[in-house]
Amino acid sequence: MKKSKVVGEVNASAGAADGSAALPTAEVCKNARLSRDPRFDGRFVVAVLSTGIFCRPTCPARRPAEHNVRYFVTAAAAAEAGYRPCKRCQPEMALVTPEWVLRNPHLGRALRFIDEGFLNDRSVAALASRLGISERHLERIFVQLLGVTPSVIARFKRVQLARQLMATDLSLVQVANHAGYGSVSQFNREIRKIFHSTPSALRKARGSSQGTQTLSLTLPVHQPYNFDWMFDYLRIRAMEGLEEVVGHRYVRHLPHQQGSVVVAREGQNLRVHLPLNAGSIHTLLRRIVRIFDLEADSSAIHAHLVQHDLLAPWVKQAPGLRVPGAWDGFETAIRAILGQQVSVARGTELANALIRRYGQGEFPTAKQLCGSEIAEIGMPGRRGRAISMLAQAVLNAEIDLSSTCDQDLLVSALTAIPGIGPWTTSYIKMRVCKDPNAFLHNDWVVLKQLAATPAKAAAQASAWQPWRAYALMYLWFAAGQRRARLENT
Repeated sequence: MKKSKVVGEVNASAGAADGSAALPTAEVCKNARLSRDPRFDGRFVVAVLSTGIFCRPTCPARRPAEHNVRYFVTAAAAAEAGYRPCKRCQPEMALVTPEWVLRNPHLGRALRFIDEGFLNDRSVAALASRLGISERHLERIFVQLLGVTPSVIARFKRVQLARQLMATDLSLVQVANHAGYGSVSQFNREIRKIFHSTPSALRKARGSSQGTQTLSLTLPVHQPYNFDWMFDYLRIRAMEGLEEVVGHRYVRHLPHQQGSVVVAREGQNLRVHLPLNAGSIHTLLRRIVRIFDLEADSSAIHAHLVQHDLLAPWVKQAPGLRVPGAWDGFETAIRAILGQQVSVARGTELANALIRRYGQGEFPTAKQLCGSEIAEIGMPGRRGRAISMLAQAVLNAEIDLSSTCDQDLLVSALTAIPGIGPWTTSYIKMRVCKDPNAFLHNDWVVLKQLAATPAKAAAQASAWQPWRAYALMYLWFAAGQRRARLENT
């Protein structure tokens, strides 16, 4: 086993971690490990010197002595130091360190690029250029906060996906391709490095029992998670011909008859079925993770919001409300404009009309909406023109609505379009950018729930930072409960 020093490692006998790292202090890590505190699952991993294995802090295996453990902020850092993942708790599949813990916008955005597979076929220098910083500075940020370089994180992301795909009947060549490897030899090399085993040996140990036309995977869900809220949110906004939601089952039909993505509750997790002829499995999985908000630090959000008197009753009644993300950024941005100053039902009607009029059964592209008189579907002319202008800006690459966009640049570009105001930009920040602190301070439901002006609503919401978007979900939930009571009286 490699003995090289890694910045992200904490020697338990040496005391606290470097204050600049995202790793909790040694004392916190020790207490979390000894109590198997599930709140820290994904916040750090525990490596054992005598066995060369690293685990989640919640691993049910016998607890080693404190002098015999080392703590790492990421599984990637532990693997890079020469430790191999525990077969029992599979720490390589743990949820990622939340962005709010990292507190660095460059690092957060870089991780989103890596999640999208940017470094699978491009260099760290190219990533740094996209972020507007030097390669050296980017490397330094990663080492200081995560204990490893961007390349190591990217390698570990590929391994994570490959590990999931090896539980299927895909050939190892197909697994390598879908996981983002440039070659089978690279795939074999990286699997050996992390697991100290060959891909074929890992597959034999795990077994497989499914066909190759549809890929079926289980995605872990960090608790608490309110399945009722998430699926109902998607149901009332489902578009005809594109989405179907029945109970705890969501279906998204892919364009050009490429099949459908099915996401269904399975116990306390989600079971995902993906067509294998629809392009990148990695891309589809990332979309599902975003739309179902699977990377939120739910326990921390719950603990924070339940402290506030206004929210506490609703947080206790419905723990685990999540913020649904965007399947497609452009689609969600257009729907945000359609939904301005109208009910959710009316906004969905307009989206369906847009699909019928311009998309021929699919959500229209930016090219299809450029120069069109969108108001003809039954909406104000100013908002219709805003849709056309947004489509033109996206077509001209003047606006980036991808999950890796620069949020400040996006907001600036959106507000320059007549007809797009604070409500719309905040909604896009919340669902497209996945900003956990986005807040619709001028939303009419919010104003009614808080009995406040927009300025007072914004001031009151300041106490809910950095999770104002989740507080917003509770305000919407409370309004829904109130409407239900009125309808039943």
